[in-house]
Amino acid sequence: MFKRYFLAGIAAGILSGLAAFFYDRIYTTAMEVNFTRLVSPAGIFSASLFTGMLIALCCFTIRACFKKEMEILTNILIAGITLLSMIIPFMVSLPLDMERPELFPGLVIPMQLFPALMWLVIKPLFL
Repeated sequence: MFKRYFLAGIAAGILSGLAAFFYDRIYTTAMEVNFTRLVSPAGIFSASLFTGMLIALCCFTIRACFKKEMEILTNILIAGITLLSMIIPFMVSLPLDMERPELFPGLVIPMQLFPALMWLVIKPLFL
């Protein structure tokens, strides 16, 4: 059973990484900003993959502890943690020479939604 959660986590991470990468390209082109010193393509993919695997591990652990699928509990936890993580971009100290720093949260906050969204899409396919 862990193998299916593991594969679902990897798939959700890869798809969310792709979605975040394309969002990054569209946002930076449309807004004419460059945050690649802070948000690199490798960082986007690694963070998305890590988050997808973390969600899969959380869901597997909850299922193992309660001996049944607690979908409502896992969805509430995923949504709550995702919403709490949106505070982080506002706490980041940007370099003083960064142009238009007010656009940084607009870039990274939507990217934080992609792993949870992809998990909710991928989970029924694997589990």
